[in-house]
Amino acid sequence: MSKLLYITSKSIYTCAAQGTLLDITAAQKEHGHEVGILLIQDSTLACWKGAENIISDATEHGIEIYAIKEDLEARGIIGDNANPKIKQVNYDEAIIVIMDNYEKVITWC
Repeated sequence: MSKLLYITSKSIYTCAAQGTLLDITAAQKEHGHEVGILLIQDSTLACWKGAENIISDATEHGIEIYAIKEDLEARGIIGDNANPKIKQVNYDEAIIVIMDNYEKVITWC
């Protein structure tokens, strides 16, 4: 099966299509694909610890969630404020995730 990574930059609070992203990735996961989501820019706003949203739902489906550490910090999501189920990566680590860990990369809103 394929290894798919979605990169998204828009906040789940302002972009209605983010709900569709969870539906798509959950269905792909059920069909045996390895699926990840890389959160950049405003999409990292979903990473607050204790927040109930589509990103926390995605972790329950076994979807790997990555977030750019610098983008989290720029939005005040640091230390214990961040959801521990989300893997924080810096820019260099994000390149490795994109280039080495997944076969296909899809940009989302």
